[in-house]
Amino acid sequence: MNMKTLAALTIGMLGAGSALAVPTLQLDIDGGTYVGGSEESTVTNSPTFDLWALGVVGGVDTSVDYYLSIALLPQTENVGDPAGLGNITVNGVTLSSLGLSEYGTPPVETVSNGGELGSHGVYDTFYYELMFSFAGSPTIASYNVQDGTDGPVGEELYKKIFQIDASSLAFGYGLHFDLYTYGQKNSKKEGLAITEFAPFSKDAAYCTSRNCEPVQVAEPSTIALFGIGLMSLVAIRRRSSSK
Repeated sequence: MNMKTLAALTIGMLGAGSALAVPTLQLDIDGGTYVGGSEESTVTNSPTFDLWALGVVGGVDTSVDYYLSIALLPQTENVGDPAGLGNITVNGVTLSSLGLSEYGTPPVETVSNGGELGSHGVYDTFYYELMFSFAGSPTIASYNVQDGTDGPVGEELYKKIFQIDASSLAFGYGLHFDLYTYGQKNSKKEGLAITEFAPFSKDAAYCTSRNCEPVQVAEPSTIALFGIGLMSLVAIRRRSSSK
């Protein structure tokens, strides 16, 4: 085999490996932009937008609760009361004083250490935990938010839509979104722990400047998926809402 043939085969293998698997949970923003590099998030700078919580049909459990964490960016010290930072509206309901009565790292109900999300450059900060179910949500064809590629033939995603209005948020602040579910930490019921979550490379953020974009820490599984076929840092325009 000559060098040209070997090079062609190598390029073909890299191209085939560049499409990422579709995880069970993802977040996307209608009209948002996927930003690579250290951020690894779907980002928008528009204060009003539709946030999509995506779950693989057959992979998520429609009989259990899932949670959307709405966290203040950048990381903020615990001042005891976030009043004065404005407010946000979710699906037409205003969260007074941001509704960010929790400080630290999700989930809210964790009663012992070891059950939280990783900080991934976002937590500790003020956040609000919104509970919801995928039951009854419309479905769309499966795709990966990170590179826009289609999922397996026939696979579908539940799409839970959250209409976010952050136009009254105080100047200089943004929002970060995480998606997860949790249950008993162990059989002895020693508290609650995250049992499943959207990979940190599949979360989302609203930001008016790069100063409040999340700084992600790559997960081991993400590093393994990237491998030699690491995608470029070119921002990928999100799919339209007609998807």
